[in-house]
Amino acid sequence: MSHRPFTRRATTTVAGLAVVALAATGCGGDSDTEASGGGGEGGGTETVQVGTLPIANAAAMYLGMEQGFFEDEGLEIEPTVLQTGNDIITGLVSGDFDFGFVGYISAGIAAAQGVPVCVATASDATGTTTEDDWQVLVASGDSDISSAADLAGKTISVNGLGGVAEVMLKAALDQEGVDWSTVNLIEVPFPEVPAAVEAGRIDAGYTSEPFVTTVLDQGGKVAFAPQSTIAPEYPNGSYATSEQFVQQNPDVLERFESAMTTSLEYARENPDAIREIIPTYTQISEDVASRMRLPVYQSELQNDAIDQQMGFLETYDIVDEAPTADELVCG
Repeated sequence: MSHRPFTRRATTTVAGLAVVALAATGCGGDSDTEASGGGGEGGGTETVQVGTLPIANAAAMYLGMEQGFFEDEGLEIEPTVLQTGNDIITGLVSGDFDFGFVGYISAGIAAAQGVPVCVATASDATGTTTEDDWQVLVASGDSDISSAADLAGKTISVNGLGGVAEVMLKAALDQEGVDWSTVNLIEVPFPEVPAAVEAGRIDAGYTSEPFVTTVLDQGGKVAFAPQSTIAPEYPNGSYATSEQFVQQNPDVLERFESAMTTSLEYARENPDAIREIIPTYTQISEDVASRMRLPVYQSELQNDAIDQQMGFLETYDIVDEAPTADELVCG
């Protein structure tokens, strides 16, 4: 898939990141990684700063830390938990973090603005159907919404206008032949969706786990799964870094990629271990962690799907010109 010639120009809700990028370019001091000396075979352990989120999607990294996969590569991970992908991207370009857990959409928006970030590794994907997807539209149990066609004329919430949820919902509706302009979109943060559904303030709400399980526990239902409708196991999250870090630390990048790949493959094959580790770094209870829908952990970058997502950014006027997958993935 090819987009218009990429000139990194955009009009998005994260315009301030471009200013941060300009301020950070060329002025970052030595990171812990650069100062620690060699790692891997025969070298010391290097500390790597990672910005992350308190969600199940990030569990593979924590599991890899527990299993020693990063230690095997001569790396020690120091995670910092933040609340948004934008905060993580800002930290990447300012040099606070070496790597950060962000969605492909968020990374693409930032890159389109001239923020010098690139995707280093894959991380997670959505489920395969409404029965196992973990980021979905939920509704009350007596709702008449059971398919994309039922969303026309309804009031639907997304966690942020112009963000991942809106982009994916519009793309899925287009794919299902539903005019998305007939849907009334409003903003409701993911944690507030269960209460909004129960109170009848919205007809359906886009949310993720553990709030999907909360809605199911209160008698609600999954009404539509936009991302897995686009494609089963559709790529969602990644680990990004700054272009400056790539240039200055190619060996660390390679070792981080290797450790994350091993971690993601282990996570995919060991869901019980994922359920056990989630409560250790999130506020999700052991009970909910034992029952909630889990992300699909994905170790290989899916360039065709990333290209498609970058195309969505242009189609739905999130950015003027989006990067291709080849431009977004660290070279």
